[in-house]
Amino acid sequence: MPLPTNAVTNETIVRFARKVSHDLNNFSTVVRTYSELLLSDLPPDSPTYADVAEIQRAAESMVQYLQRITKFARAGSLKRAPVSVDAGAQDAVSLFATTAPTRLVQLVAQSGATILADQLWWRDILLELLQNAHDAAPTGSTIVVRTDRDGDSVAVCVEDDGAGFPDAVLAHAVEPMVTGKAGGRGAGMGLAIVGAFVDTLGGTLEVERRDARTVVTVRLPLA
Repeated sequence: MPLPTNAVTNETIVRFARKVSHDLNNFSTVVRTYSELLLSDLPPDSPTYADVAEIQRAAESMVQYLQRITKFARAGSLKRAPVSVDAGAQDAVSLFATTAPTRLVQLVAQSGATILADQLWWRDILLELLQNAHDAAPTGSTIVVRTDRDGDSVAVCVEDDGAGFPDAVLAHAVEPMVTGKAGGRGAGMGLAIVGAFVDTLGGTLEVERRDARTVVTVRLPLA
């Protein structure tokens, strides 16, 4: 039977991403294992030691990147239960403070809203937005996180003083592997993961400039 021309669906892409992530993870595990064995046999002051250590770091970065790709692929199958939007924002800000203790974050969580989502996913989505804002914002500036009800939905805004996305990137910002960061390992998956989560829950993701600030807004239907 002839296949339809639109046979490559989102589900096909998800299965492909999972398979590729699984296989590449196996390959990188071999590289990590043998590089660890080599490092244990080499003197730390050897030029070869530095080369092998860089190979090991690259393999570890690959594993972390593959974990993000797998997370992107699993967004469509997340579990759903009532989740407090404000509590998730508070958890994300508290956890973010442990990884970026010098960055000031102002949280204005006053929506009192509940969404149907996975609690850990919701926290991690906000962490992705916080990390993006942190990477983009000047040192010493403040990131602002706001939650507000908006009719039958809740709006969660993350604001920073960064320059925003270049025009060439903005139109494709939620696509996997698209990034405005130069030379960053593992870049290009943060907003893709956020976009996949938002799309699964029937929400929207907006990026705009307001008063020389970059504002990323996630809108999700209320439970």
